[in-house]
Amino acid sequence: MQESTLALALLTVPARAAICRALLAAGDEGLPAASLAQEAGLTLRRAAHCFQEMTQANLLVLVIRNHEVCYVLKARKAVREALGYVDSSGLN
Repeated sequence: MQESTLALALLTVPARAAICRALLAAGDEGLPAASLAQEAGLTLRRAAHCFQEMTQANLLVLVIRNHEVCYVLKARKAVREALGYVDSSGLN
Protein backbone atom coordinates (compact mmCIF):
# COMPACT_ATOMS: atom_id res chain seq x y z
CA MET A 1 0.00 0.00 0.00
CA GLN A 2 2.76 2.44 0.91
CA GLU A 3 4.47 1.78 -2.44
CA SER A 4 1.24 2.58 -4.31
CA THR A 5 0.70 5.80 -2.34
CA LEU A 6 4.22 6.96 -3.08
CA ALA A 7 3.88 6.05 -6.75
CA LEU A 8 0.64 8.03 -6.93
CA ALA A 9 2.24 11.09 -5.33
CA LEU A 10 5.17 11.00 -7.74
CA LEU A 11 3.07 10.37 -10.83
CA THR A 12 0.85 13.42 -10.47
CA VAL A 13 3.73 15.29 -12.14
CA PRO A 14 3.26 14.90 -15.92
CA ALA A 15 6.97 14.40 -16.72
CA ARG A 16 7.29 11.58 -14.19
CA ALA A 17 4.12 9.98 -15.49
CA ALA A 18 5.49 10.14 -19.05
CA ILE A 19 8.72 8.48 -17.93
CA CYS A 20 6.80 5.67 -16.25
CA ARG A 21 4.50 5.17 -19.24
CA ALA A 22 7.53 4.82 -21.50
CA LEU A 23 9.14 2.36 -19.11
CA LEU A 24 5.96 0.30 -18.81
CA ALA A 25 5.87 0.03 -22.60
CA ALA A 26 9.59 -0.84 -22.75
CA GLY A 27 9.24 -3.81 -20.43
CA ASP A 28 12.09 -5.41 -18.53
CA GLU A 29 14.80 -3.95 -20.75
CA GLY A 30 14.12 -0.36 -19.70
CA LEU A 31 15.27 2.63 -21.72
CA PRO A 32 18.29 4.93 -21.90
CA ALA A 33 18.07 8.09 -19.78
CA ALA A 34 18.32 10.31 -22.86
CA SER A 35 15.36 8.58 -24.50
CA LEU A 36 13.29 8.91 -21.34
CA ALA A 37 14.13 12.60 -21.05
CA GLN A 38 13.03 13.15 -24.64
CA GLU A 39 9.83 11.17 -24.04
CA ALA A 40 9.04 13.41 -21.06
CA GLY A 41 9.88 16.61 -22.94
CA LEU A 42 12.73 17.43 -20.57
CA THR A 43 16.40 18.20 -20.93
CA LEU A 44 18.59 15.41 -19.65
CA ARG A 45 19.65 17.63 -16.76
CA ARG A 46 16.03 18.24 -15.66
CA ALA A 47 15.14 14.58 -16.17
CA ALA A 48 18.05 13.55 -13.93
CA HIS A 49 16.21 15.13 -10.99
CA CYS A 50 13.10 13.05 -11.76
CA PHE A 51 15.21 9.90 -12.12
CA GLN A 52 16.86 10.56 -8.76
CA GLU A 53 13.55 11.07 -6.96
CA MET A 54 12.00 8.02 -8.55
CA THR A 55 15.05 5.87 -7.80
CA GLN A 56 15.03 7.00 -4.15
CA ALA A 57 11.33 6.13 -4.02
CA ASN A 58 12.20 2.62 -5.21
CA LEU A 59 10.22 2.97 -8.45
CA LEU A 60 13.21 2.86 -10.81
CA VAL A 61 16.52 1.10 -10.88
CA LEU A 62 19.56 2.41 -12.74
CA VAL A 63 21.50 -0.02 -14.93
CA ILE A 64 24.47 0.50 -17.20
CA ARG A 65 23.99 -1.19 -20.54
CA ASN A 66 26.53 -0.86 -23.37
CA HIS A 67 28.18 2.11 -21.63
CA GLU A 68 24.82 3.88 -21.43
CA VAL A 69 22.80 4.89 -18.35
CA CYS A 70 19.41 3.19 -18.52
CA TYR A 71 16.47 2.95 -16.17
CA VAL A 72 14.15 0.03 -15.55
CA LEU A 73 10.79 0.29 -13.84
CA LYS A 74 10.98 -1.61 -10.58
CA ALA A 75 7.51 -1.19 -9.07
CA ARG A 76 5.51 -2.08 -12.19
CA LYS A 77 2.28 -3.03 -10.42
CA ALA A 78 2.23 0.03 -8.14
CA VAL A 79 3.03 2.33 -11.06
CA ARG A 80 0.38 0.77 -13.31
CA GLU A 81 -2.23 1.18 -10.55
CA ALA A 82 -1.17 4.75 -9.80
CA LEU A 83 -1.25 5.74 -13.47
CA GLY A 84 -4.72 4.22 -13.79
CA TYR A 85 -5.90 6.29 -10.85
CA VAL A 86 -4.24 9.46 -12.14
CA ASP A 87 -5.85 8.96 -15.56
CA SER A 88 -9.33 8.22 -14.22
CA SER A 89 -9.33 11.07 -11.71
CA GLY A 90 -7.88 13.74 -13.97
CA LEU A 91 -5.01 14.50 -11.59
CA ASN A 92 -2.54 14.70 -14.42
